[in-house]
Amino acid sequence: MLVQRYFDSRQKLVEEALDSYLVPPAEGTSSIHDAMRYAVFSGGKRLRPILLISTYEMLRNRKNIGTLKSLLPSAVALEFIHTASLIHDDLPSIDDSNERRGKPSVHKKFGEATAILAGDALLTKGFEALTDIKEKKKALTSINILARAVNTRGMIGGQAVDILAARKRIRINVLRFIHLKKTGALLQASMDMACAMYNAEENTAITLGNYALNLGLAYQIIDDILDEVGAFEFLGKEPYEDSRNRRSTYPSLIGLEKSKKTAEKLLDDSYKLIKSMPNNDILVEFINMIKERLP
Repeated sequence: MLVQRYFDSRQKLVEEALDSYLVPPAEGTSSIHDAMRYAVFSGGKRLRPILLISTYEMLRNRKNIGTLKSLLPSAVALEFIHTASLIHDDLPSIDDSNERRGKPSVHKKFGEATAILAGDALLTKGFEALTDIKEKKKALTSINILARAVNTRGMIGGQAVDILAARKRIRINVLRFIHLKKTGALLQASMDMACAMYNAEENTAITLGNYALNLGLAYQIIDDILDEVGAFEFLGKEPYEDSRNRRSTYPSLIGLEKSKKTAEKLLDDSYKLIKSMPNNDILVEFINMIKERLP
Protein backbone atom coordinates (compact mmCIF):
# COMPACT_ATOMS: atom_id res chain seq x y z
CA MET A 1 0.00 0.00 0.00
CA LEU A 2 1.51 3.31 -1.09
CA VAL A 3 0.27 5.29 1.90
CA GLN A 4 1.72 2.76 4.35
CA ARG A 5 5.01 2.82 2.46
CA TYR A 6 5.00 6.61 2.80
CA PHE A 7 4.47 6.44 6.57
CA ASP A 8 7.14 3.74 6.96
CA SER A 9 9.74 5.69 5.01
CA ARG A 10 9.10 8.97 6.84
CA GLN A 11 9.04 7.23 10.20
CA LYS A 12 12.40 5.61 9.43
CA LEU A 13 13.81 9.03 8.51
CA VAL A 14 12.59 10.50 11.80
CA GLU A 15 13.90 7.53 13.82
CA GLU A 16 17.38 7.99 12.35
CA ALA A 17 17.31 11.72 13.11
CA LEU A 18 16.17 11.13 16.70
CA ASP A 19 18.97 8.62 17.19
CA SER A 20 21.56 11.07 15.87
CA TYR A 21 20.44 13.70 18.41
CA LEU A 22 20.53 11.27 21.35
CA VAL A 23 24.16 10.15 21.30
CA PRO A 24 25.08 9.36 24.94
CA PRO A 25 27.81 11.47 26.54
CA ALA A 26 31.30 10.03 26.96
CA GLU A 27 30.98 10.27 30.75
CA GLY A 28 28.46 11.29 33.39
CA THR A 29 24.64 11.66 33.26
CA SER A 30 24.36 8.24 31.59
CA SER A 31 21.26 7.30 33.60
CA ILE A 32 19.40 10.38 32.34
CA HIS A 33 20.39 9.61 28.73
CA ASP A 34 19.28 6.00 29.19
CA ALA A 35 15.91 7.29 30.41
CA MET A 36 15.68 9.76 27.52
CA ARG A 37 16.39 7.06 24.95
CA TYR A 38 14.01 4.64 26.67
CA ALA A 39 11.20 7.20 26.47
CA VAL A 40 11.89 8.32 22.90
CA PHE A 41 12.31 4.79 21.50
CA SER A 42 9.39 3.14 23.30
CA GLY A 43 7.27 2.57 20.21
CA GLY A 44 5.84 5.97 19.30
CA LYS A 45 4.36 6.36 15.82
CA ARG A 46 5.99 9.79 15.27
CA LEU A 47 2.66 11.30 14.25
CA ARG A 48 3.66 14.91 14.91
CA PRO A 49 6.91 14.79 12.92
CA ILE A 50 5.18 12.96 10.07
CA LEU A 51 2.34 15.50 10.15
CA LEU A 52 4.97 18.24 9.80
CA ILE A 53 6.70 16.43 6.93
CA SER A 54 3.52 15.50 5.06
CA THR A 55 2.14 19.03 5.35
CA TYR A 56 5.38 20.48 3.97
CA GLU A 57 5.34 17.99 1.08
CA MET A 58 1.69 18.74 0.37
CA LEU A 59 2.44 22.47 0.20
CA ARG A 60 5.35 21.79 -2.17
CA ASN A 61 3.09 19.43 -4.13
CA ARG A 62 5.96 16.99 -4.27
CA LYS A 63 6.86 13.88 -2.29
CA ASN A 64 10.62 13.38 -2.29
CA ILE A 65 12.35 12.03 0.80
CA GLY A 66 15.67 13.35 -0.42
CA THR A 67 14.55 16.96 0.04
CA LEU A 68 13.50 16.67 3.69
CA LYS A 69 16.83 17.18 5.48
CA SER A 70 15.98 20.79 6.35
CA LEU A 71 12.87 19.61 8.22
CA LEU A 72 14.60 17.12 10.51
CA PRO A 73 15.50 19.58 13.31
CA SER A 74 11.82 20.58 13.50
CA ALA A 75 10.68 16.95 13.40
CA VAL A 76 13.09 16.02 16.19
CA ALA A 77 12.04 19.01 18.30
CA LEU A 78 8.36 18.05 18.08
CA GLU A 79 9.00 14.46 19.10
CA PHE A 80 11.35 15.36 21.97
CA ILE A 81 8.87 17.84 23.44
CA HIS A 82 5.93 15.46 22.98
CA THR A 83 7.90 12.71 24.73
CA ALA A 84 8.87 15.07 27.55
CA SER A 85 5.18 15.84 28.11
CA LEU A 86 4.36 12.11 28.31
CA ILE A 87 7.12 11.49 30.88
CA HIS A 88 5.82 14.29 33.07
CA ASP A 89 2.14 13.36 32.54
CA ASP A 90 2.81 9.84 33.86
CA LEU A 91 4.42 11.03 37.12
CA PRO A 92 2.71 10.08 40.41
CA SER A 93 2.05 13.76 41.14
CA ILE A 94 0.13 14.21 37.86
CA ASP A 95 -1.60 11.22 36.19
CA ASP A 96 0.17 8.49 38.20
CA SER A 97 0.37 6.10 35.22
CA ASN A 98 2.46 2.98 35.60
CA GLU A 99 2.46 2.13 31.88
CA ARG A 100 3.01 3.91 28.60
CA ARG A 101 2.73 2.18 25.20
CA GLY A 102 2.53 -1.19 26.94
CA LYS A 103 5.80 -0.68 28.85
CA PRO A 104 6.65 0.61 32.34
CA SER A 105 6.52 4.40 32.54
CA VAL A 106 9.88 6.15 32.79
CA HIS A 107 9.47 6.89 36.50
CA LYS A 108 8.65 3.22 37.19
CA LYS A 109 11.80 2.04 35.41
CA PHE A 110 14.30 4.78 36.34
CA GLY A 111 12.81 6.48 39.39
CA GLU A 112 10.85 9.68 39.76
CA ALA A 113 13.81 12.08 40.02
CA THR A 114 15.49 10.72 36.87
CA ALA A 115 12.15 10.85 35.02
CA ILE A 116 11.69 14.54 35.87
CA LEU A 117 15.23 15.35 34.71
CA ALA A 118 14.86 13.25 31.55
CA GLY A 119 11.68 15.15 30.65
CA ASP A 120 13.37 18.47 31.35
CA ALA A 121 16.37 17.44 29.23
CA LEU A 122 14.20 16.42 26.26
CA LEU A 123 12.26 19.67 26.46
CA THR A 124 15.51 21.63 26.40
CA LYS A 125 17.04 19.48 23.66
CA GLY A 126 13.98 20.05 21.49
CA PHE A 127 14.64 23.77 21.37
CA GLU A 128 18.36 23.14 20.90
CA ALA A 129 17.53 21.08 17.79
CA LEU A 130 15.71 24.02 16.23
CA THR A 131 18.92 26.06 16.26
CA ASP A 132 20.22 23.63 13.60
CA ILE A 133 17.78 25.02 11.02
CA LYS A 134 20.12 26.63 8.49
CA GLU A 135 17.97 29.63 7.59
CA LYS A 136 18.10 31.67 10.79
CA LYS A 137 14.87 33.57 10.16
CA LYS A 138 13.03 30.26 9.82
CA ALA A 139 14.85 28.94 12.89
CA LEU A 140 13.69 31.90 15.00
CA THR A 141 10.14 31.61 13.65
CA SER A 142 10.06 27.89 14.47
CA ILE A 143 11.41 28.48 17.98
CA ASN A 144 8.72 31.10 18.53
CA ILE A 145 5.96 28.81 17.22
CA LEU A 146 7.02 25.90 19.42
CA ALA A 147 7.57 28.05 22.53
CA ARG A 148 4.06 29.46 22.20
CA ALA A 149 2.63 25.96 21.71
CA VAL A 150 4.34 24.65 24.84
CA ASN A 151 4.09 27.58 27.27
CA THR A 152 1.43 28.38 29.87
CA ARG A 153 -0.99 29.42 27.12
CA GLY A 154 -0.38 26.14 25.30
CA MET A 155 0.44 22.57 26.30
CA ILE A 156 1.69 23.35 29.82
CA GLY A 157 -1.30 25.61 30.43
CA GLY A 158 -3.63 22.80 29.44
CA GLN A 159 -1.85 20.44 31.82
CA ALA A 160 -2.09 23.02 34.63
CA VAL A 161 -5.86 23.37 34.16
CA ASP A 162 -6.14 19.58 34.00
CA ILE A 163 -4.41 19.29 37.38
CA LEU A 164 -6.70 21.94 38.92
CA ALA A 165 -9.74 20.15 37.47
CA ALA A 166 -8.78 16.75 38.92
CA ARG A 167 -11.49 15.11 41.04
CA LYS A 168 -13.96 17.84 40.08
CA ARG A 169 -16.94 17.77 37.76
CA ILE A 170 -16.06 20.50 35.28
CA ARG A 171 -17.98 22.09 32.43
CA ILE A 172 -17.56 20.70 28.94
CA ASN A 173 -15.95 23.91 27.67
CA VAL A 174 -13.21 23.57 30.32
CA LEU A 175 -12.54 19.98 29.25
CA ARG A 176 -12.46 21.13 25.62
CA PHE A 177 -9.88 23.76 26.55
CA ILE A 178 -7.72 21.13 28.30
CA HIS A 179 -7.77 18.81 25.28
CA LEU A 180 -7.12 21.58 22.77
CA LYS A 181 -4.11 22.77 24.74
CA LYS A 182 -2.64 19.45 25.93
CA THR A 183 -2.90 17.76 22.53
CA GLY A 184 -4.06 20.28 19.95
CA ALA A 185 -1.37 22.91 20.58
CA LEU A 186 1.52 20.66 19.56
CA LEU A 187 -0.36 19.34 16.51
CA GLN A 188 -1.10 22.91 15.47
CA ALA A 189 2.60 23.72 15.93
CA SER A 190 3.44 20.89 13.52
CA MET A 191 1.36 22.58 10.85
CA ASP A 192 2.57 26.09 11.67
CA MET A 193 6.22 25.02 11.51
CA ALA A 194 5.66 23.27 8.16
CA CYS A 195 4.03 26.46 6.86
CA ALA A 196 6.93 28.54 8.18
CA MET A 197 9.49 26.31 6.47
CA TYR A 198 7.55 26.58 3.20
CA ASN A 199 6.70 30.30 3.55
CA ALA A 200 3.01 29.52 3.15
CA GLU A 201 0.36 32.23 3.00
CA GLU A 202 -1.29 33.22 6.28
CA ASN A 203 -4.74 31.96 5.25
CA THR A 204 -3.29 28.55 4.41
CA ALA A 205 -1.54 28.38 7.78
CA ILE A 206 -4.76 29.29 9.62
CA THR A 207 -6.75 26.63 7.74
CA LEU A 208 -4.17 23.93 8.43
CA GLY A 209 -3.93 25.00 12.05
CA ASN A 210 -7.68 24.57 12.47
CA TYR A 211 -7.44 21.16 10.81
CA ALA A 212 -4.85 20.15 13.41
CA LEU A 213 -6.85 21.49 16.36
CA ASN A 214 -9.93 19.52 15.26
CA LEU A 215 -7.75 16.45 14.84
CA GLY A 216 -6.26 16.83 18.31
CA LEU A 217 -9.60 17.33 20.02
CA ALA A 218 -11.10 14.33 18.21
CA TYR A 219 -8.09 12.21 19.21
CA GLN A 220 -8.50 13.10 22.89
CA ILE A 221 -12.26 12.53 22.88
CA ILE A 222 -11.64 9.08 21.40
CA ASP A 223 -8.99 8.47 24.08
CA ASP A 224 -11.65 9.31 26.69
CA ILE A 225 -14.02 6.84 25.00
CA LEU A 226 -11.37 4.10 24.84
CA ASP A 227 -10.56 4.54 28.52
CA GLU A 228 -14.26 4.31 29.32
CA VAL A 229 -14.74 1.03 27.42
CA GLY A 230 -11.43 -0.50 28.54
CA ALA A 231 -9.62 -0.76 25.19
CA PHE A 232 -6.07 -1.57 26.34
CA GLU A 233 -4.89 -2.52 22.84
CA PHE A 234 -5.45 1.06 21.64
CA LEU A 235 -4.41 2.92 24.78
CA GLY A 236 -1.14 1.10 25.48
CA LYS A 237 -1.79 1.51 29.22
CA GLU A 238 -4.26 0.31 31.82
CA PRO A 239 -7.82 1.44 31.02
CA TYR A 240 -10.32 3.01 33.44
CA GLU A 241 -7.62 5.40 34.66
CA ASP A 242 -9.92 8.42 34.34
CA SER A 243 -12.67 6.86 36.44
CA ARG A 244 -10.16 5.67 39.06
CA ASN A 245 -8.84 9.22 39.35
CA ARG A 246 -12.39 10.65 39.22
CA ARG A 247 -11.41 12.80 36.25
CA SER A 248 -14.07 14.39 34.05
CA THR A 249 -14.18 13.03 30.49
CA TYR A 250 -16.37 13.55 27.46
CA PRO A 251 -18.30 10.30 28.14
CA SER A 252 -18.81 11.20 31.81
CA LEU A 253 -20.11 14.66 30.90
CA ILE A 254 -22.15 14.07 27.73
CA GLY A 255 -22.36 10.25 27.41
CA LEU A 256 -20.69 7.73 25.10
CA GLU A 257 -22.89 8.14 22.04
CA LYS A 258 -22.77 11.93 22.00
CA SER A 259 -19.00 11.75 22.53
CA LYS A 260 -18.66 9.51 19.47
CA LYS A 261 -20.78 11.87 17.37
CA THR A 262 -18.73 14.86 18.55
CA ALA A 263 -15.47 13.13 17.53
CA GLU A 264 -16.92 12.13 14.16
CA LYS A 265 -18.06 15.71 13.47
CA LEU A 266 -14.63 17.09 14.34
CA LEU A 267 -13.00 14.66 11.92
CA ASP A 268 -15.53 15.56 9.22
CA ASP A 269 -14.77 19.24 9.81
CA SER A 270 -11.04 18.49 9.50
CA TYR A 271 -11.67 16.87 6.13
CA LYS A 272 -13.73 19.81 4.87
CA LEU A 273 -10.84 22.16 5.67
CA ILE A 274 -8.36 20.30 3.46
CA LYS A 275 -10.53 18.56 0.86
CA SER A 276 -9.81 21.13 -1.87
CA MET A 277 -6.05 21.17 -1.26
CA PRO A 278 -4.00 19.31 -3.87
CA ASN A 279 -1.90 16.30 -2.89
CA ASN A 280 -3.73 16.00 0.45
CA ASP A 281 -3.82 12.18 0.62
CA ILE A 282 -1.60 11.87 3.71
CA LEU A 283 -3.55 14.47 5.67
CA VAL A 284 -6.73 12.59 4.78
CA GLU A 285 -5.07 9.40 6.02
CA PHE A 286 -4.42 11.04 9.40
CA ILE A 287 -8.16 11.60 9.69
CA ASN A 288 -8.87 7.99 8.75
CA MET A 289 -6.30 6.66 11.25
CA ILE A 290 -7.94 8.54 14.10
CA LYS A 291 -11.43 7.55 12.96
CA GLU A 292 -10.37 3.88 12.99
CA ARG A 293 -9.68 4.17 16.74
CA LEU A 294 -13.38 4.74 17.44
CA PRO A 295 -14.82 1.61 19.13
